[in-house]
Amino acid sequence: MHRMLHEPLPSTSNALLDYFLAALGGETYYPLGGNTGLPAGALESLDHNVVLAATPVSVRVFDEALLRSAEYRDTLLVRHGFYPETLDPVRVDVALRSTTGPILLPDLSLFRDMDGQLHLVPQHQDLFLTVGPDGIWVSLIAPFDRWTDRAAGLERAAADVVRACCKARAGQ
Repeated sequence: MHRMLHEPLPSTSNALLDYFLAALGGETYYPLGGNTGLPAGALESLDHNVVLAATPVSVRVFDEALLRSAEYRDTLLVRHGFYPETLDPVRVDVALRSTTGPILLPDLSLFRDMDGQLHLVPQHQDLFLTVGPDGIWVSLIAPFDRWTDRAAGLERAAADVVRACCKARAGQ
């Protein structure tokens, strides 16, 4: 990926941005310019019509900036803390662009299905998101059948995040 685009960020933020960039695929990402209110180092993909940002701030303080950004593009903000998935849960806040106005979906969890597809799932029944080469897709149908399947998918994604962050800290 284009590491130089977000090199000034902490290694954990870099690792998580790379994690999402790998799920989206493509090679064309640009630094998000201007004073958007999103964390520094935010990237935009014109191919997928998506803005990606990551921050070690684990509380929700970027909701207004997410909603402003979603007037033009779907926006994902990864909140990871300083020790992602070991001490701090990774949560993703998503603001979706809509004809009726932006839709905010906060506190989504990472979920990796058996086929390796990345999903963002809520704590309770709500909208489910798939992150892939075609961008972000919304579904009312969960990517799992049972709660045990949900737990297994959450564990797979958490293990991916820990591996990615450990590699980033080791400089690999």
